[in-house]
Amino acid sequence: MIGKREKIGWVRFSVCTAAIFLCIFGYGLFSENRKLIREEKQQLETAGMMEDGKTQEEILYHIFQGEEEKALQKKGRQVYARAGFEEEMKARYQSRMVQYIVRSGGVFLGAYLLITAAAYIRMREAVRRKEQEFEQFGSVIEQFYTGHYQVAYREEEGMKSRLFSRLNSLGKRLEVQEKKIQDEKETTKSLVTDISHQLKTPVASLKMCLELLAEEDLSKEEEKEFLGQAVGQTQRLDSLTKALINISRMETGMISVKKIQAPIMDTIAQAVSSVYVKAQEKNIEIEVVKNSDEAADMAIPHDPHWTREAIANILENAVKYSGRDTCIQIRMMKRNSFLRIEIEDQGIGIDSRDYTKIFQRFYRGTAPQVKEADGSGVGLYLTRSILEAQGGSVSVSAGKQGSIFTIHVSLTDL
Repeated sequence: MIGKREKIGWVRFSVCTAAIFLCIFGYGLFSENRKLIREEKQQLETAGMMEDGKTQEEILYHIFQGEEEKALQKKGRQVYARAGFEEEMKARYQSRMVQYIVRSGGVFLGAYLLITAAAYIRMREAVRRKEQEFEQFGSVIEQFYTGHYQVAYREEEGMKSRLFSRLNSLGKRLEVQEKKIQDEKETTKSLVTDISHQLKTPVASLKMCLELLAEEDLSKEEEKEFLGQAVGQTQRLDSLTKALINISRMETGMISVKKIQAPIMDTIAQAVSSVYVKAQEKNIEIEVVKNSDEAADMAIPHDPHWTREAIANILENAVKYSGRDTCIQIRMMKRNSFLRIEIEDQGIGIDSRDYTKIFQRFYRGTAPQVKEADGSGVGLYLTRSILEAQGGSVSVSAGKQGSIFTIHVSLTDL
């Protein structure tokens, strides 16, 4: 369907084309009229000179010199009048003018109609292409509404290709955003489920202890035992609640990891201090091995608070699952673009099938020592999240006796 704007444009083109053809036709008509008048004058002058008895040479001379034109034309007109050809001359003039008008007018009219028709067809074709393009754009938008963000188009020069390229980029962004929203929904759902599961056991145990304490026929020893269990479950709830708060804040972006240039040795020392008392209780030695003075004394971009938290979580597990009179060794090695920190313990070790699982939220190993020990299964998950938020990583492998946790901290402030 042709729009108002296209119609106005075509009418303007038609009017301008008609005006140009009329000007050309008018100029041609004027030229033809002058030509016929000039021929008539020559004929009258020739007839006038023949009336005076001039020779052919004199006639030609007077024609080229233009002498006594009016007198000769007058005599010539009289000659034609006496011979009865004056009306015939006028009729010939009019006939030739009519023939020119018909012939030239037909040619100009045909050319005008041909050009305007071609312009109209071209305009209709352009409008049709635009309508197809709008239909394609509308189809893409409909796809976006239904959740399909892949835009099929051919890369070529022109505005259409550029617009489809932009729509394709927009579709990819929408797809990423939708996936992100869906992942957040699934994460929230999973988090709520995991929290409910983790809280269920200590709450049930605490409830049972309190119900038993409410009975009147308990001995002092039984009351003391149940009170101890209630305190233990309360401490477990407190520890679990803090861990869950950190997870929630980390996953919702409330924890902002801010990297600053700070000595890495200070961060490691603070992490060691946080588990020092527990290590002393089991006579576990924590040894820091310096590969070089440069690695130990260097300041690197990292978040001291959260990096300390990440390292402390690994050290806490190492102390928890290591036997008495053992050693935990921390080694540092500087590489081109990162600092490698290895934490090796002499504990129970980790099954190779659990190397990736232990960094999942709320996952705890299947070993009996793990099941017997208190824990929420969120420490290593937080460690991985904290390090990855800073462009680093953490992995685990088997050591000589226990496990080796390897941390990579980026040396670039990205």
